Amino acid sequence: MNLVGKLLTVDLTTEEIERADFPEVLARRFLGGRGINAWLLAEHIGPGTDPLGPENILVLSCGLLTGTEAPSSSRLHIGARSPLTGLLGSSNVGGHFGAELRAAGVQTLLIRGRARHPVTLWIDGDRVEFRDATHLWGLDSRTAVESLQAELGKGVRLAVIGVGGENLVCYACIMTGTRHAAGRTGLGAVMGAKNLKAIAVRGGKRRSRRDENVRRQVRKYAENIRTSPRYETYARFSNSAYVGSDNALGILSTRNYQHVHFEGAERIDGQRLIEYVTHPCSCYHCPVHCKAKIEIPKGRYGGTRGERPDIEPIINLGSKCGLDDPEALLYLYNLAGDLGIDAVSTGGVLAFAMELYERGILSPEDTDGVELTWGNAEAMEAMMKRIARREGFGAVLAEGVRRAAQIIGQGAEAYAYHSKGLELTGYDPRGAMGTALGYAVSTRGGDYASVYVLAEYRWSAEEGRERFGTEKSVDRFSIEGKGQMVRQAMTVSAVLDALGICKMAVLSVVGDYSLENEAALTAALTGWDVNAGELALIGERIINLEKLFNLRLGAGREDDDLPDHFTEERVSDPGPTQGMTVEIHQLVGDFYAAMGWDEDGNPTPEKLKALDLESLAE
Repeated sequence: MNLVGKLLTVDLTTEEIERADFPEVLARRFLGGRGINAWLLAEHIGPGTDPLGPENILVLSCGLLTGTEAPSSSRLHIGARSPLTGLLGSSNVGGHFGAELRAAGVQTLLIRGRARHPVTLWIDGDRVEFRDATHLWGLDSRTAVESLQAELGKGVRLAVIGVGGENLVCYACIMTGTRHAAGRTGLGAVMGAKNLKAIAVRGGKRRSRRDENVRRQVRKYAENIRTSPRYETYARFSNSAYVGSDNALGILSTRNYQHVHFEGAERIDGQRLIEYVTHPCSCYHCPVHCKAKIEIPKGRYGGTRGERPDIEPIINLGSKCGLDDPEALLYLYNLAGDLGIDAVSTGGVLAFAMELYERGILSPEDTDGVELTWGNAEAMEAMMKRIARREGFGAVLAEGVRRAAQIIGQGAEAYAYHSKGLELTGYDPRGAMGTALGYAVSTRGGDYASVYVLAEYRWSAEEGRERFGTEKSVDRFSIEGKGQMVRQAMTVSAVLDALGICKMAVLSVVGDYSLENEAALTAALTGWDVNAGELALIGERIINLEKLFNLRLGAGREDDDLPDHFTEERVSDPGPTQGMTVEIHQLVGDFYAAMGWDEDGNPTPEKLKALDLESLAE
């Protein structure tokens, strides 16, 4: 059963459109989504490619199972050379856009060039056209969506940028619908640089297969999710209800990682935010329904309507910035979506600037009179708008913490917390060695979601010994076994991103890293004879290809690292993580060994041969 759709190539400069059959041999090697993106980026991008130039490509790939009967199969993977890091640009997004693109027969959409004026790319079944979007330029993402829905009619699904993408903010995001963000690594800026305001899709009617084996495997997969002990928690709160528990664990990044406990944690925990939820909502074909619409009925932010954030935006805009006002947090999160800027990186740059302000490195004269004091929601709002428009000091922060620190000088680099130029996410790495290693070696930079190393928080000592060779592997304070643990987590994450299945459902809710269920589901839907071991090999192939891509673009072992703050400064807060630092160089060395790479982090010829990647070795 051939699930592989078309490769649609669009040149915005010449307005040429090419539709070709996607080679099934590539699907067999890389599945879809993240895997196909890695292959195409490696084929088309070299060291001289300007991330914001017309020669950079933007690739949107459905997972192999995206838009099928497979539960939680909503995911779309987007890639380019990142304007924030200069390396792999990679972001994964849910909602309904990916499934609609698949319904239009498109497996992968590859966009190159730059339009002469703002355009919308309109894919209506088999018809593809360019529509003038000059009237949409300057609109926030929500207003642009509403305008396009009125223009194009029912059934249209949209991927749009806000003013942040138009103004080339290095961490601008792409919004699918109004609240699903392909947030990390600045791919919204790539769209903006191409004068591409939106991509609109309306597919054909989906047909369910009547094969009993398919229906049986789909029911089994969905039931496995629904019967998980964590299902009810995630269905009601998503992962937003873990802010308080992360605070107790001593890993909650607070005031730009100065502390690991936040006195206002309970006020911004999802169990408090639930009072603003009006109703749950869901991505395509997902049994979890972890998304939720919110409304603030009164007060300063009265009338705010939008969506509840997951845990990482809560931490980054909340505790990391010293903000404990739940209504301000909900407002600022939805403002970030409207502006089209990544909420995680936005929180990171604001916290960075707040610490510089606190230390006297920045003054009110430097910040356009905006008083960047901890927890100052009005100042956060004002600076977010400046960032999105690249106005005044906002233009400096629009570059991300790494380049902003270089511009500011005066020792600012000591407080710019990133890996490979990507702002770190919500957890202080000194309290979780697997998380610390994941930040350092993630192929897209300082990130948790593309690694997803949950085993150190959940698995038993017996499971740790069986899977990673030592009971200490599941001790979050120990460095033993973390190389093997992170290798497994990255491999499984890559497979799920390539299949188009949501990691929240599989890893957060079920906690299953075996790939046995995914292999059975894939075999039923494709007719391929595939097992868990073969899927794991494909995941490893994807990780190695992404690594080769970064090496080509100039990354080295020195980029697989953490800021000195986490390796040299011990946690001062009383609690379980007091006195902790990260031995990152030993962790990274163990990871390289687990991956079969040399001591400099280069995949060995033997490894590349085993993964059928020898042609890319140079």
